[in-house]
Amino acid sequence: MNRILSVTLAAVLLSGLCISRADAASGLYLGAGLGQSTIKENNNGQSLDASDTAYKAFVGYRFNMIPIIDLAVEGGYTDFGKPTQSNVSFKLHGYDAAGLLIFPLGPIDLYGKVGMLSWTASGGGTSSGTDPFYGVGAGFNIWKIGIRAEYERYQIKNTDSVQMYSLSALFMF
Repeated sequence: MNRILSVTLAAVLLSGLCISRADAASGLYLGAGLGQSTIKENNNGQSLDASDTAYKAFVGYRFNMIPIIDLAVEGGYTDFGKPTQSNVSFKLHGYDAAGLLIFPLGPIDLYGKVGMLSWTASGGGTSSGTDPFYGVGAGFNIWKIGIRAEYERYQIKNTDSVQMYSLSALFMF
């Protein structure tokens, strides 16, 4: 009885690894997302704590060279909208480059992301810069189509907080 249980357990675990690799194919992918950005800023005596609709588009390449984890590189464009509170508004957008560490669990991916955002902001003046960001997310892949939900936090200078929750769709080649 123990031998049958051991063989069955081994077969289930090995089949799970096969499914994981089949759904986590390496290669090029394109995606777009829609979400909500929140910007908190206290500058020149004016305070802003507002949210707006944000969108992004990205292209990436996924590598599955390591058996337990996958790596990916991604570049994209994000428009954080124009959060407005009273008479204070803040327009922020920029291009980003990021690296992803992905844990594939069958058709589900859990991942962390770090990168840099080259941004331009306006709202009382125009400024620009390049600052880091990080995020976490979960994805679901079927065939060559994926859906993912993620949270990203941006360390934009002269702002207290910039964050974004988004839902994205992607197509893998």
